[in-house]
Amino acid sequence: MASSTPSRTRVRRYELGRTLGEGTFAKVKFARNVETGENVAIKILDKEKVLKHKMITQIKREISTMKLIRHPNVIRMFEVS
Repeated sequence: MASSTPSRTRVRRYELGRTLGEGTFAKVKFARNVETGENVAIKILDKEKVLKHKMITQIKREISTMKLIRHPNVIRMFEVS
């Protein structure tokens, strides 16, 4: 018997939901960890645009900075893939 629920897009262990925000190089989507049920936000970069505009260094800097930040009012980065 087929499920009446439409299938959702999955990225690794996360099930993607609605778009929370959108910029020139990325989209931020609501997602749920299917293993733990935890709600998260996932930033999805447009790789072609990042490469075309030579933004690799800026992206690496953002990742390095986000790894260091621990503050209750700032989002926390869990993983990069």
